Amino acid sequence: MSRKGSLLALRDREPAPTPEAPGKAATIPAAANSTSTTSSPTAPSRQGKMGMTGYFSPEMSFAMHMTARKNGMSLQDAMGDAFNDWLRKMGESP
Repeated sequence: MSRKGSLLALRDREPAPTPEAPGKAATIPAAANSTSTTSSPTAPSRQGKMGMTGYFSPEMSFAMHMTARKNGMSLQDAMGDAFNDWLRKMGESP
């Protein structure tokens, strides 16, 4: 299974190696010698949160996007409100 990279990962990526001049000794980049493991950077807005995925009809997707936009909200905020309303309806609270 492949993992889709994010633009934040590209920001911190090492530059592509340049061809070396003939007769010049090869150098190893400092990052290649590092034994530390780094995970992909997380956007500040996603820190401490978990992703949830669902599949909906095109009509539902369009309605959610348009209604969120009409109300000056992001789809993320609209879905958060909907989930909170459903949890309250079920007697749960996040």
